[in-house]
Amino acid sequence: MKETVYIGQVLHEVLQPNTKLKIGNSTDTLFTHNTQNDTETVTIDTTNWNPGYYSVVYNNNGELTISTVTVIDPMAQTSRLTELQSQLDDLNKIISARITGDTSTLTINNKTLVKEDLNTLTSLRNGITKQVNDLKKKLNKTSSNTFFKSTIHCR
Repeated sequence: MKETVYIGQVLHEVLQPNTKLKIGNSTDTLFTHNTQNDTETVTIDTTNWNPGYYSVVYNNNGELTISTVTVIDPMAQTSRLTELQSQLDDLNKIISARITGDTSTLTINNKTLVKEDLNTLTSLRNGITKQVNDLKKKLNKTSSNTFFKSTIHCR
């Protein structure tokens, strides 16, 4: 079985005769299946699974094989990305306003930015930009380029 499973994937496992497959942890059983006398290809629907770390136990006539699987909710990462990008947009607006002399306030991560200096704001923006880049790299593992660059030009 794969080491990482995304909720919504459909898995196909080939089970030997007289095998019991169980996927779960101490509090939650995600899937159980028993085969009889024939080799069987089992379809596993992950639509209703919960994210987390689980054990995969194959019991073939008393011979145990145990591995682990990480179940990931792909929507959780994209909603976090949307939240970070929204914070970055708000922060860029407040930096632009600060450059023009506006004294607006902004609240990000339960911190209200009232009359913060430009260095603090750019430092915060750099931190959020790094989080956005890291999350996008995780979502697009094939890409090594960063997505946003945090530079500010003042005259």
